[in-house]
Amino acid sequence: MSVIVAKTAGFCWGVRRAVDSVVTEIKKGQGPFRVYGPLVHNPQVLKALKDRGVATSHEPWDESGGTLFLRTHGVTVEERNRLRKLPLNLRDLTCPRVGRALSIATKMSKKGYDVIIFGDSGHHEVKAILSSAGTSGRVISSVEDALNLPELKKPFLLSQTTQNSITLSEILSILKKRWPAIESSNTICDSTARRQKELRELLDKADAVVIVGGRHSANTQRLALIAGETGLPVFKIESQDELDADIIVKYRRVLLSAGASTPGWSIRKVRERLLEIQGESTGAGRLRRVFRSLIFSGVHIPLIALVITLAQGKTLGGEEWAVAGIAAGFLLWSFTNFTAVLECRRVTMTSQKRQEFIRANEGKMIFLAGFSFLGAVVLSIYLGKLWLFWTAIATLFCLLYAMPLIGKNYFSNLLRAIPGSREIMFTLAWSFLVCILPAVSLAGLDFSLKLFVWPTSLAFLFFGRSLFLDLVDLQGDALLGMDTLPLHLGAARCRKILITSAVLSGLVQLIAVLLGKFPMCASGFVIAPVILILSYIYLEKESFPSELSVRVIADSSLALAGLVPYLLCCF
Repeated sequence: MSVIVAKTAGFCWGVRRAVDSVVTEIKKGQGPFRVYGPLVHNPQVLKALKDRGVATSHEPWDESGGTLFLRTHGVTVEERNRLRKLPLNLRDLTCPRVGRALSIATKMSKKGYDVIIFGDSGHHEVKAILSSAGTSGRVISSVEDALNLPELKKPFLLSQTTQNSITLSEILSILKKRWPAIESSNTICDSTARRQKELRELLDKADAVVIVGGRHSANTQRLALIAGETGLPVFKIESQDELDADIIVKYRRVLLSAGASTPGWSIRKVRERLLEIQGESTGAGRLRRVFRSLIFSGVHIPLIALVITLAQGKTLGGEEWAVAGIAAGFLLWSFTNFTAVLECRRVTMTSQKRQEFIRANEGKMIFLAGFSFLGAVVLSIYLGKLWLFWTAIATLFCLLYAMPLIGKNYFSNLLRAIPGSREIMFTLAWSFLVCILPAVSLAGLDFSLKLFVWPTSLAFLFFGRSLFLDLVDLQGDALLGMDTLPLHLGAARCRKILITSAVLSGLVQLIAVLLGKFPMCASGFVIAPVILILSYIYLEKESFPSELSVRVIADSSLALAGLVPYLLCCF
């Protein structure tokens, strides 16, 4: 069983541009924010915008102040002229591809052409094009409409940007037989054409097709119609909750595509659900859910901390490294679950399966946070006053960071205002609790160069791992108002930082080995950054990789950083 994902699925360039523009304006704070009509035809995107304070206004004529966005589908000439007179900041988010069609319609109408528009007569975009064409414009929606056109003196054909490219060619051929000199312009968007072309190429590899998108999305409907032409069963859905497991499980190969206004997180969730359904017949789906629950609840965190401290203990000497690793792991597990629950409470909509898991199991997550914190305190008492003191200090910083999620606190607001503060805080916490504190208290190291080899290596690796996770769904994070470093610095810059961090994490260990500070077995640490880099390069080329797979790979790099050198040092 398999799920074939179309690479062209999801946000097109025009929708991405519009969403990014809205997010940018939100950051400027020149509200209130409204959109004249739906920005795009996707309920999940509209819900996310609503949660960010962006309302949909169908009658803005009496409104003043704030920012009004024009939807991506365009507006009529009459509406545009009226909107320009309103006392507010007008931001035109009409897709440039739609804008081109509007411009051509206006130009050809002025030249005396009879403008024929191939499109859905009730669609906002078609209404806008028809308005630009003036009295010379007329709309056809099918080959039959083309055959029934009245006599025209100077016909010109263009199209709604999301129409079926093959049908447009058929209509043009029919019209050429009647008017050999007819002129035309292919105004179907490049993204739409590529999306339809890829879908047709993949259909012979599938037993069924799932199309994800808004019910009112024209380009999504077009994809469903194209898929249906082959006779394959087609399931058009808006979210993973609409999938009928009893029906889908019958198909061995499922092709997944999505409309141009469908967010990547929605496609990723549908893909994950399809994999679960396909695994039901063998039990793999249930195992996948159990494994996902374990990973999302963070039960592996103490194990990762344990293997890293054990590896460090092999290179530095001393006793009680296992207890120290579990104590640090329990504390980090507690911090991770505690902040995750609070962050999920801030938004009513989620872009990640982990967020949905946390929301559905909030009580259990809080219990695990409390249980692991209690375990950390008990083990800290066993390890001595120094451990207990630093456990208290680390807890204080965690609470300061989390206070804005609970209530107002000036200092912690400043802390969270630092770009990438979450990544920085957890990077420092891991390095200090897993490496520095055990090295000082168990191996008796002073503040020498040798003390900082392991924490520096782990800090670079953990920071790279955090960027690895944050780069998966930048669009979803930005739209939902999440605060990640890639949103501040940009994806390209953070990719370089990820690679650089991973390389440096391995170099620090290798240099320590070459200088004779550590035994040769410590060089096994290098496998972790190598895996992280190669995985990122591979997943960057994948279409909507599973969130579970991404998280497992990211955290596996941390586990290998301790497990490999520990085993090498043992044998």
